[in-house]
Amino acid sequence: MGALRAATGGGTAVRYALIDWDNTLHRGYTIYGLTDHLLKEGLAGEAILAEFERLRESYKAKEIAYAEYTIRTCEAFAAALEGVPSVDYRACVSTFVPADEPFLFEDVIPVLELLHRYEIEIYLVSGAPAEVLRAYGERLGIKGIFAFELEEREGRLTGRVECNYGAEKERILRHPLFRAPGAIHAVSMGDAVADVPLLDNSLVPIIVGGGGLELRAGSAPLRFFDREWDLAGLERRLAGALQDRTIVSFVNGKSSLHSRSD
Repeated sequence: MGALRAATGGGTAVRYALIDWDNTLHRGYTIYGLTDHLLKEGLAGEAILAEFERLRESYKAKEIAYAEYTIRTCEAFAAALEGVPSVDYRACVSTFVPADEPFLFEDVIPVLELLHRYEIEIYLVSGAPAEVLRAYGERLGIKGIFAFELEEREGRLTGRVECNYGAEKERILRHPLFRAPGAIHAVSMGDAVADVPLLDNSLVPIIVGGGGLELRAGSAPLRFFDREWDLAGLERRLAGALQDRTIVSFVNGKSSLHSRSD
C-alpha cells in the first residue's frame, strides 16, 4: 500500500475514495462463498456452516446486534482455518476469485474507471476477507485495502483474527494516510449502518441499495440500486463537488487549499 501524496510543492491535493465491498461492489457476503470453496477444497470442516447458521438465527431474532454478528462470523471463519498453511489458503483464494467475479455489480468497472479519471485513489474498507480483496485489487486498480485479516504465525493460520476494519469503520478516518495535509475525501460508497461515518465524511456519498440510512443533515446522497447506477449523475456531482469545494493555489512554492467561498 502506497502512502498518500502530500499536497505540497507543485503537486495537487490527493483525492481518495473509501468504499465498502459486500453488497456495495459485490452482491452478497464474500465470506460465505469463500467458505463454500474452502469446504470443497478440504481446507475447512462442515462445522463452520452450522456456526454460521446459528449466528444468522441469533441476528434475525435480534439477540445480537449487526456489529456483533459480523465480528463473530469472522471469528468463526478464522477458527475454522486454524492450522491451515497460509500458502494453501492463498492458493484457494486465487482459484475462488474467478468463480466469484459474476457477483460484482455490472457497473463496478465503469464507476472505478470514472474515479481513476478524476485521479481519485480508491481504498476498500470492509469486513470481507482481505486476501480476496487483494486479489481483486490488482485487477480493479485499488490503492489500498483495510479489511478482515487472518492472523498468521510460522506459515500457518492461527485460528484468530489479526484485525477487522469492517467492525469499526470510523477508525479509518483517523488513519495517517487520510489525515495528510490537503487530502480530500471525495467519495464513499456503502450499504449499511457501519458505512455511515465514511458516507458522512465524504463530498459525494453513495448509498447502494434501498437501506434507510440516516446521514448528516443536507447530505443528499446518490442512490445506486441493483441495476440502476447513474454514472452520468455521479460524474456531475463529482465534478461539481471538487470544483466548488477546493481550489489549489500556489504561494511561494507551496500549495494551500481555499474554500471557493473565501
